[in-house]
Amino acid sequence: MGQFLRDEQGAAAIEYSLLITLIGLVMAGGLHLIGLHLVDAFSSVLGGLTPLQVIESKQNSRV
Repeated sequence: MGQFLRDEQGAAAIEYSLLITLIGLVMAGGLHLIGLHLVDAFSSVLGGLTPLQVIESKQNSRV
């Protein structure tokens, strides 16, 4: 029983899993914020674009 209580391999595995979980949550939060800014940026670019009007040349209108 004493050897079981002194064994720290399980504690290290739990610490590493908690650290990986924390890193994953920070990354997910950062990507979410970046995604929101990208949506705003693309929306403003799209709002600034004007529709393209196709002008037919005189040669194409004769056919």
